[in-house]
Amino acid sequence: MRWIAWGMGCSLVMMCAVMWVCNQMVVDNAEGKTWDEMDGVGYREVGLLLGTTPQTRIGNRRNLFFLYRIDAAEELYKAGKIGKILISGDENSLDGINEPECMRDSLIARGVPSEAIMLDGKGFRTILSVIRANQVYGLKSYTIISQRFHNERALYQAEHLGLDVKDLQAFNARSPFSEMAVMIYVREYFARVKMFWDLWTSDETSDTHK
Repeated sequence: MRWIAWGMGCSLVMMCAVMWVCNQMVVDNAEGKTWDEMDGVGYREVGLLLGTTPQTRIGNRRNLFFLYRIDAAEELYKAGKIGKILISGDENSLDGINEPECMRDSLIARGVPSEAIMLDGKGFRTILSVIRANQVYGLKSYTIISQRFHNERALYQAEHLGLDVKDLQAFNARSPFSEMAVMIYVREYFARVKMFWDLWTSDETSDTHK
């Protein structure tokens, strides 16, 4: 039993070490590239708005991640920091909800013209969103729009997939605080570990035009 406990303890320490290293690499890479305030954001022709659903997956409540991303995209556009918005998300998420269309409708309701909005319904995962932004929509330099934790991961993916991109930046939408939000933040540590596995083994680039 002592050897089993020792082995489990070593495994736990190793897992925590891997999570810490992966997280730190993502955070360090994003330094100086993400902005909380509008003053630091440089102009880019397109903002890549990462999709989510207007309701939470558990409890079907209003999704503040959705609301705050819409706030951020609207703010950027009306401040003249971006000329267009590419919304990338799952076109058939959460029992048939189209994430990009829901986000588009919310932005139009706030006065963003429809002709300034492009939709990518094949952004089923963040890695696909950044790949398709470059390979399908031809974007090389753009502003990513989501919460800070999501922006940091998207930046790392976009810059380490061998894509033809440069001068990427991100604008951080507000991050909600609730019991459900805390679960998402904790899950992000595992998502960052999985991201490195995807970067080392993924063949996602072969599916971007489907």
